[in-house]
Amino acid sequence: MKAISLVLCALLLAACSTGGRNGSAASAIYDFGMPPARIAGDGQWSRLAIDVKAPHWLDSPAIDYRLNYEDPLKLHEYSGSRWAGAPAQLIGQRLRQQLGVNGALGNTAVDCLLRFELQEFSQVFDSAQGSRGVLHGSLGLFDARRQQLAGRRVAVERPAPTPDARGGVGALVAASDELGNQIAAWLAELEQGGRLQACRVIVRQEREKK
Repeated sequence: MKAISLVLCALLLAACSTGGRNGSAASAIYDFGMPPARIAGDGQWSRLAIDVKAPHWLDSPAIDYRLNYEDPLKLHEYSGSRWAGAPAQLIGQRLRQQLGVNGALGNTAVDCLLRFELQEFSQVFDSAQGSRGVLHGSLGLFDARRQQLAGRRVAVERPAPTPDARGGVGALVAASDELGNQIAAWLAELEQGGRLQACRVIVRQEREKK
């Protein structure tokens, strides 16, 4: 029975497909759902822009997973499911919705740039039945001159309700929402310490020199 269960789980995972990266059709396309509730008050960080970067191997709509119990160094992707866009795009949109901030490429004047470097965004299987959504990366806060004011590493994990693409998506979206909560708490802490105010001071000084 155990062997049969493992075979069924392996079939459910649809291992080693290249459908997400080569643009092949997928039967299920996932995004992050409806916009979440705003964490920050209206206009609280309206002078802040956010930029999400990812390495080239994450710059695709593939939904990635790892089989830790087999080979943790091997990256797989689901064949019949994919994201609606690259993870960096979806995470960036989600963070802007949560925090009420601008995109880095927008025309709105900003005083600071918050950059998130995405390093891992996958469903990790510790057993054939048990998995979690893993989101790792690093944050950097930069002033108007793009000098770094603060930084920190981020590691968020959420359990997947089912051992398949749908369960992995749910866990990764939950991890992304928790990322927004952690960034909001970090920004509030920096604001209390006067670190965000420093960005505005630099901008005013530059304008006064002109």
